[in-house]
Amino acid sequence: MAKFAHLCVLAVCVALAQSAAVDKAKIKFKVSGRNLIDKDTAGTSDPYYEVFYSNDGGQSKTKIGRSDTVNDQENPDWGNTFEFDFDRRKNPYWYFHVYDEDNLREDDNVGRVWINVADFVDKGQVVNANLDKGGYLTVKSADSSATPKTGAAGIPLPPGTPDSQTLRFKLSATNLPTKDDVGFIPGKSDPYVIITSTEGLTGKEKDVGRTATVAGTRNPSWGDVLTFQWNKNKDQRLHFKIYDDDTLREDDKLGQGWIEVNDFVAKGQTYTLILPKRGSLILTKA
Repeated sequence: MAKFAHLCVLAVCVALAQSAAVDKAKIKFKVSGRNLIDKDTAGTSDPYYEVFYSNDGGQSKTKIGRSDTVNDQENPDWGNTFEFDFDRRKNPYWYFHVYDEDNLREDDNVGRVWINVADFVDKGQVVNANLDKGGYLTVKSADSSATPKTGAAGIPLPPGTPDSQTLRFKLSATNLPTKDDVGFIPGKSDPYVIITSTEGLTGKEKDVGRTATVAGTRNPSWGDVLTFQWNKNKDQRLHFKIYDDDTLREDDKLGQGWIEVNDFVAKGQTYTLILPKRGSLILTKA
């Protein structure tokens, strides 16, 4: 019995050691793109990306590098490898901006996304991230000593988390862009959010809900309680599209982004999504 108890304690210790979060690491990564939007009217896009990092929630960016251009390809596998010194305490994010290279005009914007580097590490150094324009990036370890998983397994869920539940959450945002400027005088938008969901990276979008409009602010806090039926065994993603409510013209787009619902649950039902254009969207349990 004592031997059995000793083995149980040892197994628990090993499990805890395996689940311990990595706080610092030198990361080598490479990137692939899938289903990128085609910006060329004749022919196929010639995509490349630039990658940056931020330690201040996206307020500033420092360039890591630029990939090669892959010609005539909407599903590129870039061969470039980049290195990054990960420090969890600095809360680092990567910012990827994908372009279509053009010789005779300005390069087209194919899509952008922010990735929390801690999430990348906690998922076994592989993550799939939806771009704001369409398609997605796969970022994975390029270190031969690492053993990245074949698919993003997700951040570990807290002990005792049920397999499914109805999530109730509220939204707020900070530092949104403004669209109602008058000359050099900055205006204040009247933002609202439309929320849809998918199963998988390219699944059909289904309506989840819409917030009310909050007038005259760049830092709205919507009082609406939104609900979503979550199942941990499905690759569920929420798509947030933020607009400026205008009565006399088409509503302006203020930003959009995606989250994996499993990540929201794993983080205690609180999540900060850095928007590709500007600002952040915050989800909190209601």
